Amino acid sequence: MGKYYTFIGPIAAGKGTQAEIISKKYGLLHLSTGQIFRDAISSGSELGQKVKVIIDSGFLVPDNLTNEIVKDMLGKIDLNKGFILDGYPRTINQVYALEDILFEFGIKLDAAVMINITEDEIVRRISGRFSCAKCGQNYHKEFNKTKTEGVCDNCGSHDFIRRNDDKPEIIKTRLQHYYSEVEPIVDFYNKKKKLLEVDASHLSIEEVTEKLEKLLF
Repeated sequence: MGKYYTFIGPIAAGKGTQAEIISKKYGLLHLSTGQIFRDAISSGSELGQKVKVIIDSGFLVPDNLTNEIVKDMLGKIDLNKGFILDGYPRTINQVYALEDILFEFGIKLDAAVMINITEDEIVRRISGRFSCAKCGQNYHKEFNKTKTEGVCDNCGSHDFIRRNDDKPEIIKTRLQHYYSEVEPIVDFYNKKKKLLEVDASHLSIEEVTEKLEKLLF
């Protein structure tokens, strides 16, 4: 049997990036909630149609439907390969549901990996994001600058935009919601002695990967 992990942490902590790197290197499946939703929608299934309606309306997919989608997806893959769940579970109700789902499949999580970064680092990473108004190419004022200042590398446009929810005050509001949601999740996995934590603040992607490898393999 493979290894089974979930990566949790705040926005901009690098969960998806690390899940992708680790899964490719060690032959695990990278199961991103966002991709699971997109696949369900693309399939045209009844579940997928429900998800599409909710997402198109601008709402979050509720726990019960998310759990159903995840269970459906797990039933279609080779669980012997092992996996990293990225973006799930997000709530304590999803944690309980995941426990039940995995029990039905006869497997257990090996660890819940909390990737932490400081609030200041989160604000720095997110508030520096901007994109080309014409082609949508993404940039960052520190980590991914345009080759020529004020000119899009992709299409040559001079017009750039920032997302409204990337403003520092909105980021902090989103973080307060995250902290209230994640606290019981952390407590749950801590009591089960399955919580592993990595402080990724001010570290390169490679340095975080190295820390994770030492913990997991």
